Amino acid sequence: MPINKLSSIFESFFKKGILSEPNNTQVSGLTVDVHAHILPQIDDGPEDTEQSIGILKEMYAMGYRKVIATPHVMTGYYDNSSEDILQSLQVLRSVLKRRQIEIELEAAAEYYLEDELFRLIERKEVLTFGGSKKYLLFEASFVTKASYILEASLRIKQAGYTPVLAHPERYVNINDMEIISRLASSGVLFQLNIGSLVGYYSKHAQALAELLIKNKLVAFLGSDCHNLAQLESIKQAFSLKTFRDAMQLDILNNSLIEKKTSVFA
Repeated sequence: MPINKLSSIFESFFKKGILSEPNNTQVSGLTVDVHAHILPQIDDGPEDTEQSIGILKEMYAMGYRKVIATPHVMTGYYDNSSEDILQSLQVLRSVLKRRQIEIELEAAAEYYLEDELFRLIERKEVLTFGGSKKYLLFEASFVTKASYILEASLRIKQAGYTPVLAHPERYVNINDMEIISRLASSGVLFQLNIGSLVGYYSKHAQALAELLIKNKLVAFLGSDCHNLAQLESIKQAFSLKTFRDAMQLDILNNSLIEKKTSVFA
């Protein structure tokens, strides 16, 4: 076969995406990330689209097939409306489609626990994930009292949403099983940051993350990724026994993947 014809065949394969998947399609067993700051120029994540693409390509190589973008929503710091977030999502999706990067992308938000959050809830202007489950991801100050988080979670639940507390292991006042059990029994789901398992944030966060796993209280695992460098700690965590133990729990991440083949809907 002439070289130029062989070359054109390979070129057509790449255009169709036939050879686009790397060999290491599964690394951790996780196919869905529920907490990632990957929309460009909207919070403290990527500064431009190219950085977003770089992160998503690396996440694909790590085994992820769907990423739920969760930009910060915090009055005075990240005044992102639902419309802003969804518009940014559509722009990034169009770039992914044009470059034939086959990773599914959705958007919710990481809401800061404040009065404005409950005004948004009242107006039904919050972005959630998980379809009818209406998982609402929220965070608070790291020194917030557990009682305030508990009260807020009950209000979120009463409004018809499922409260998901981002990185509970990082809060200094969530530090024993009595407090943790009270939150869990009230219906709060815990989203643990994978990087905590290697001490990326602190030794306190690492110890509490291990405790949550030991007591089978982790519902979601998240990257909380803001940049490419942060993914290195997540890769390190994949090889740990604590991560493997977490993956044996009833982790909900992979239940969020679409079964359809198209990833650009």
